[in-house]
Amino acid sequence: SVTTTIQHADKKLGIQLFRRVSGRLLPTQEAMTLFEEADRAHVALSAFNALAARLKVGVGGHVRVACVPSISLELLPDAIAYYLQRYKGFKFSVSTLNTEEFLHQLNQQTGAYHVGFSFGNVTEPGFACQTVGNADLLLIHPSSWNVSSDPYVGLEALQDKPYIAPVDSTPVGQVCSNLFADVEAAPKVVARVHTHHLAGRLVQRGLGFAILDAVTVRALLHDQAADAITVRRINGDPGISVTAIHGSRRGLSNPVRLFIECFEQSCAALNESLGEFLP
Repeated sequence: SVTTTIQHADKKLGIQLFRRVSGRLLPTQEAMTLFEEADRAHVALSAFNALAARLKVGVGGHVRVACVPSISLELLPDAIAYYLQRYKGFKFSVSTLNTEEFLHQLNQQTGAYHVGFSFGNVTEPGFACQTVGNADLLLIHPSSWNVSSDPYVGLEALQDKPYIAPVDSTPVGQVCSNLFADVEAAPKVVARVHTHHLAGRLVQRGLGFAILDAVTVRALLHDQAADAITVRRINGDPGISVTAIHGSRRGLSNPVRLFIECFEQSCAALNESLGEFLP
């Protein structure tokens, strides 16, 4: 009976839930307080279930991404396009920052970004890296230079030419330093720049040669000053990994995992297109 059920509930909870007034059962103040808390719990559970539903494929959600400027030129737009063609209802927040600028935002439970994309691996504790592709490192020089037209070039042949170098502390900068060391060449540095696209612009203006990732080179060859530069492969076909980075204490949601897969597809498509603009 109802009376028996109420008595069992009173005994289990250790409080009186109802009192009888003029033959009617009325909730006590304790019962009203519990009801309000139960209502809040029900609302929270409904919100939890709605979030779980949004995390399923194709239902929608919000993906917050950070990447270095070079990756934002070609790879990131392609990856977002692939993603939105397949999965509907998603929104993106995107920031272009240097790697060190976005790392601390990834290593927090409520960080500003779900995932970041950069060149090379991050070795600092607290981060997880996943290689999503590889970008060839290519040499570009002003088209006006009298340089061999061979598809491949050795860096030692250009050590007397002005060189627009990447910052040594960056992943690309470290690889480039090793490349020159391997051929025992000392380039004539006229500028050190942090942004790969800026280095390409300086080459377009005839100020020197640069070693750039294929992502940046493809973007440079798509703009109106493309004829101002010549692209050469470097002996040994050096390259650098493209990585997805996230805080190791913060798991990846299903939408973010799917976006990383689309980014891998974007990297593969870029590599397949290299033959279109290389000698």
